[in-house]
Amino acid sequence: MLGDLIKRLVNGVVLLLGTLAFFLVPIGGKTSAQHFIAIFSTKPAKEAAVAFARAGREMTAQVMAEVARARKNPPTPTDMKIKPAAAP
Repeated sequence: MLGDLIKRLVNGVVLLLGTLAFFLVPIGGKTSAQHFIAIFSTKPAKEAAVAFARAGREMTAQVMAEVARARKNPPTPTDMKIKPAAAP
């Protein structure tokens, strides 16, 4: 029990030091946080974010349509039988 407490305390200290380093220690002329912001605020990164959001919305719509279809036509026990694969 005491070992778990010490382990959590050490993990907390490491997390705190890592967070401080991310925001305060410069690498080159900028901190890691500033590099992160500079990279993800570029035009290609913004275009990628828009593309990922669009793909996520399309996938959500497809899943919701499939769920609605499955609710309207629930599978019967005969539909659930395992069918052998077709020969190549």
